[in-house]
Amino acid sequence: MKWKFRSLLGLLAFAAYLAALPPAQAQASCRLQRDAKCAGADLEGRDLRGINLRGADLKGAKLRGANLAGADLGGADLSEADLRFANLGGAALFATKMVNADLTGAGLRFADLRSDTDISGAVMPDGKRCQTPSIGDCKNPAPVPPGRRPLR
Repeated sequence: MKWKFRSLLGLLAFAAYLAALPPAQAQASCRLQRDAKCAGADLEGRDLRGINLRGADLKGAKLRGANLAGADLGGADLSEADLRFANLGGAALFATKMVNADLTGAGLRFADLRSDTDISGAVMPDGKRCQTPSIGDCKNPAPVPPGRRPLR
């Protein structure tokens, strides 16, 4: 009887573990390419330099600390994405939707941000929330947090 109880507990623990995992379907179908459907993908810390993600759906994606230097994100949806401390230096961000994205500490040096980039509600690298959709009204040089070097 004891072994049945232990087996049942083991199965319940395994079921709880599986339930806590992110849906495999969303991750498996996410191919990092132009027009990718990767909403909510976990790409934290990934090296994505120069990747072409033009028109990609990255809504709610976790890109914290990712290296997106020189990436083409034109027309991509990065709404509510976690881009904290990501390197976006030299990235093409024209017509990109970054509504409510978190860009705290992100490196935007030489990033192609134009007036058609929607950053309304986004937290800018300096920690201030942008209230207007235009980058021209919110663009501030990002101060380097104490003890950190600027991302390039």
